[in-house]
Parts: sequence; structure tokens; C-alpha cells
Amino acid sequence: MRTNSPATTHRPLLSVEETAVLLGETRSTLYRALKAGTFPLPVFRIGGRIRIPRRAVERLIDGFEPEWPGPAPQSA
Repeated sequence: MRTNSPATTHRPLLSVEETAVLLGETRSTLYRALKAGTFPLPVFRIGGRIRIPRRAVERLIDGFEPEWPGPAPQSA
């Protein structure tokens, strides 16, 4: 039996749905921001799926700019 919700596990990359839960937004809002290019976090596409770094989400929640040490990843 699974006891942890997906957003409470500590995987380094989150799905759009998990990110939405942590940010208190709907996944539709996040997908619209991704499509419009206004999503403020780095985004990875892995096997056709969108993944967002947990560290970037947590920094945004804490009021800091997300750290991104290299060229920006390809946005969705």
C-alpha cells in the first residue's frame, strides 16, 4: 500500500501535477504557462514527459529565484 502522495516524496524531478500541488495551482494553469512560455522554472522533457526540478520549485516557494547554473533547458 502506498502511503506517500506523489508531491511529498523527495524525488529530484517532479511532474506538472506534483508541481501544481506544491505551488497551490491547477495543472491546467501550469500547462497554460508552459505553452505561453511564461513558466518561471526550468523544464525538462524526458521521454515525452515534462519534469520540473524540485529544488527550483522549493526556491520559488521560499521567495528566491530558481538557480540555473547553465544554459536554460528547453522549455515545453
